[in-house]
Amino acid sequence: MKKSKSLRFKLFFWYVVSLALLGFFIILTVHIYQYKYSVYILGGLFLILSIIGFITIYKITQSITDLSSQIRQISSKNLDKRISSTKSGDEIGELGSSFNDLLDRLDKAFKRERQFIGDVAHEMKTPIATLRSSFEVTLQKERSNDEYKKIIKDSIVETDRLTITLKDVLDLAWSEVPNENLRSKFDLSELMDEMSEIAQKLAIKKQITVNSSIASHIQMLGFRDRLGRAILNMIDNAIKYSQNKGKINISLIQEYNNALIIIKDNGQGIEESELEHIFDRFYRGSKTDVVFGAGLGLAISKATIGIHKGVIRVISKPKMGSTFTIALPLS
Repeated sequence: MKKSKSLRFKLFFWYVVSLALLGFFIILTVHIYQYKYSVYILGGLFLILSIIGFITIYKITQSITDLSSQIRQISSKNLDKRISSTKSGDEIGELGSSFNDLLDRLDKAFKRERQFIGDVAHEMKTPIATLRSSFEVTLQKERSNDEYKKIIKDSIVETDRLTITLKDVLDLAWSEVPNENLRSKFDLSELMDEMSEIAQKLAIKKQITVNSSIASHIQMLGFRDRLGRAILNMIDNAIKYSQNKGKINISLIQEYNNALIIIKDNGQGIEESELEHIFDRFYRGSKTDVVFGAGLGLAISKATIGIHKGVIRVISKPKMGSTFTIALPLS
């Protein structure tokens, strides 16, 4: 905002000019020329300055009234509406711009809330319906204890899936609105060593070889546990979609002011047509039918990397594997 457009400057300028003009005419008409009608001249000048002052104050109050009227028209049902009188360049224009910024943040918050409710409804509907159907079929006739046990075991598996999915939805919601007070400095190298150890344990069942190359003493500011979860999501995917006795490479290097985390596998790879969708909510590729999941893992990873001001890049070819590269700023 330029100083010349400030309301304070305008009012101060009018005040100073008014005093200067009145003083000048008093000296000129009363003391120097001693005009007979000096009182009338000063009265007329005072009237003119009063009118100018009234017009100035009226414009200010009119702008405030217009701003107030526009604000009253905005509710939770039309948060996309914005204050139009924000180009005046004075304090009122600045207030309008600030209020528009507030509306932007509120609009995003409401959209996140609706998205969260939609995500929960989307993911809860099918498992709950499956459980209900299972119980209804069970109650249709008498069954043996073994049959009841099998149905209960199947229900427990379904509720476990429900719990995991709900946790993923909550993680995704958190990753979009983190608590900045929890951001702290931590050793990224140490975190990656832990991720490598977990990867080796997860890979035992499929006899996958996990190789790691972790640079030492790389520090960064962020959310350690959440970042670990995001990285583990990608490591877990690499293991899930790799063949038995496959190979996974995990590395951490520092490049200028960025930390690069590279997760490479020689698994089944991703079709080129699917690459642009793999980070979308609930997206599951054509080769994921045999693997349980809600399609939220990579969406959570991308959102978490995003709150660390980082980016994820992926290179993949079918039957040749995938390489995920995470770039995280260290400063």
